[in-house]
Amino acid sequence: MRTSLWKNKNFVLLWGGQTVSKLGDRFLQIALMWYIYTSTGSSLALGISLICFTIPMIFIQPIAGTFADLNYKKHIIVASDFLNGLLMLVIAAFLFTGHLPLVGLYGLIALSSGITAFFTPAIQASIPLIVEEEQLPKANSLNQFSMQMSNIIGPVLAGILIGITDIWVLLVINGISYLFSAFTEFWISIPNVNLDTENKGFNKRFKEGFTYLLTNTQLLYLVFVGGVIINFFLAPLQVFITILSNDILQVGSTGFGIINTSISVGAIVGVFLIFLQVFKDKYKMVVIGLSLEGVSLLLLGTIPTFVIAIVSSIILGLGVALASTGIGTLYQTIIPKDKMGRVMGLVSTILLTVVPIGTLFGSFIINYYAVNHILIVFGIIVLLSSLSLIFLILKVSTKTQIDQLHEA
Repeated sequence: MRTSLWKNKNFVLLWGGQTVSKLGDRFLQIALMWYIYTSTGSSLALGISLICFTIPMIFIQPIAGTFADLNYKKHIIVASDFLNGLLMLVIAAFLFTGHLPLVGLYGLIALSSGITAFFTPAIQASIPLIVEEEQLPKANSLNQFSMQMSNIIGPVLAGILIGITDIWVLLVINGISYLFSAFTEFWISIPNVNLDTENKGFNKRFKEGFTYLLTNTQLLYLVFVGGVIINFFLAPLQVFITILSNDILQVGSTGFGIINTSISVGAIVGVFLIFLQVFKDKYKMVVIGLSLEGVSLLLLGTIPTFVIAIVSSIILGLGVALASTGIGTLYQTIIPKDKMGRVMGLVSTILLTVVPIGTLFGSFIINYYAVNHILIVFGIIVLLSSLSLIFLILKVSTKTQIDQLHEA
């Protein structure tokens, strides 16, 4: 019997804690980046802070994913938010006394990022254990909703508070939010998974994640198209939108803000459509979502007007919501539950690595080609890549039909 997602105490507590953590992460990043830039006036210092937010995640997540596959998921989730909460209070105390050198702040940012690297795969490995498979799209759409709302509320809230209070107060608020999140997560009950009875060391379990990812062609192709290719070509989009808004559309910072907000609006629309089960097939949801992303880039490059830019951004946000939810759900249904943390840790690391490379590539070629021409080419690549997933759908459908014939 299908249980309503809202009556699933474990999911509601986990989703609530994850929402607070996401909002806290976004809030923290905006507040500290602003503090570092206004304190130093150096773009290099700002860039180093971004590296400190990103690099620990890239290197630690595959290791953290191996721990997440053991039956300590709840411990990792609660401990991560608790430690991040304490760390925010420590940073706040140092900032209040004025005895925190920039290098020390970099170290604490990196430490917080490292803690979050354990939190993420533990969450990813827990959701399929506490949510029924047919409810996974709804659960993932709610996670998308949390992410988009954090992207909207986090910067706005941080911007308002930065203007009326000291930075250390923001860190205290952030620390309390993490501790509250840890408290709610303490009451979650996550079922154990059946681990191999054979005594395996850490290295062997770690390698199993690599082996599974590389040998499962369906999963590998999904990661390559839905993760590597799409993320690479969408990564520099903020650079392109900035240049488009300023140089071609000439709409200023207000227009730039409206275009960016439109992406989140489209994503929220997508979340509600998924929650209403408008899109039921996971594979079709992914193909439609990724195709919409390609179409939005083509529109933006072909008809560069402010109205079309807003429409394209809404379509892009809708596509991102559908694709992200569909891909996340497919990961959760394809990957065995006892390997979820390891494989998802590796996938997350791949995606985190692709984004800065794609951003650098886009920032480089923009010096040699017109932004609208780049958007058209990138749109075509994204669209063709997404349509190639149709072959994956046909392969899976054929295999399902063969299995059903064998069972009959």
